[in-house]
Amino acid sequence: MKGLALFILVGAFSSAGFGQRTIKVYFHNEKQNPKQADCNKVFAVTRTIPDTFGVAKAALEELFKGTTKEDEEKDFWGFPPAETKGILKSVNVKNDAAYVNFTEKVYEQLGAATTSCGGGFFAMLENTLMQFPKIKKVFYAIEGNPADFYDWVQVRECPKELKNCSGKDFQ
Repeated sequence: MKGLALFILVGAFSSAGFGQRTIKVYFHNEKQNPKQADCNKVFAVTRTIPDTFGVAKAALEELFKGTTKEDEEKDFWGFPPAETKGILKSVNVKNDAAYVNFTEKVYEQLGAATTSCGGGFFAMLENTLMQFPKIKKVFYAIEGNPADFYDWVQVRECPKELKNCSGKDFQ
């Protein structure tokens, strides 16, 4: 009898959304920013994800799933899932910053992200991450090497906060 009561209690919580969290993911929107007049202007849509300690990574994984049919009907768009699949290696959050570590797949799958308006990709990432109060800044690396990332996006220099372009916070 106790087992049945526990089963019913667990079922009631899971159907009520226990263990879930609502987050925002940011996409471009043709209605709100026609012809992408401002490449860095992105807009939030909400998603419900399982509650997790790695919410920053989970939020990016949700972003990389792309827009839903309902989002597209409202003129939202982002990078297709085929272009973002497998590019995220890890996300570490410490000292008010998110350290986003990409896999080498990012080179071949997201070449367009390094174009003049490709920066809109990073606006989607940064807005998605900075919804969380503990994240005030975002840094990037490829396979733990920030110098590779900043060279790839043609910035050439690592941000000063990454002292000597250290990859230690990406591991």
